[in-house]
Amino acid sequence: MRLLLHALTTTEARVDLPAGLCGSPLVRVELDGMAAWATRFDDAGAKFGRAELLEEHQIVSRLHAQCEACLPARFPTWFSDETALHRDLVRRQAELRAALDAVHGRCEVAVTVLWTEPTERDTTTTRRAATPGTRYLRERQRAFAGADRRRERARELADVIERAAGADLVAVRRQVCPSATVALSSALLAPRGQAAELINRLPRTQGGVRILVNGPWPPYTFAGITGPQA
Repeated sequence: MRLLLHALTTTEARVDLPAGLCGSPLVRVELDGMAAWATRFDDAGAKFGRAELLEEHQIVSRLHAQCEACLPARFPTWFSDETALHRDLVRRQAELRAALDAVHGRCEVAVTVLWTEPTERDTTTTRRAATPGTRYLRERQRAFAGADRRRERARELADVIERAAGADLVAVRRQVCPSATVALSSALLAPRGQAAELINRLPRTQGGVRILVNGPWPPYTFAGITGPQA
């Protein structure tokens, strides 16, 4: 038997969750106003794919909707049994309570900025270069210069988005140019009651990029609970 941890929440409300992942039994382990929610699997070798990941999101979203504070666990986070889970809550009580306080009444809005223009290339100078070595060095110089310009542009876009979020922005986690196609990946933490207004204020178009806004949803980026067998 193993427990798959879904999330840690506050316990001020009765939560309606009839079953856990894949229809397996759902268990709740409490400690001083905190509740850990997990699915009990008798099959120690359970494997998960995209369908299970989507179902996990649905479970965490329902917990988030019914509780004032919800800390999603990193998927998958395993514990051997209820005793091990309770022991971990006791050991990390102060840390987990502070994390719950940080997301109390708050949600996450995800912003992804995609490049719509290809990476800058200037083949004219390359063709005129006298030797393969010279061509290689000039190509590297252009590549580094282009990457620097893109990072600068991505940071500017991050500032624009965060200014648009305004006073409703509680915290932000940003990744600038995490891949060749993504200019910016940002997670915005905001009060639940103001999330819709914040989303409406965010820009959707800027020169050379496409801006995607998703959420609001549970504060995945600001949680990241793991267990001893994660």
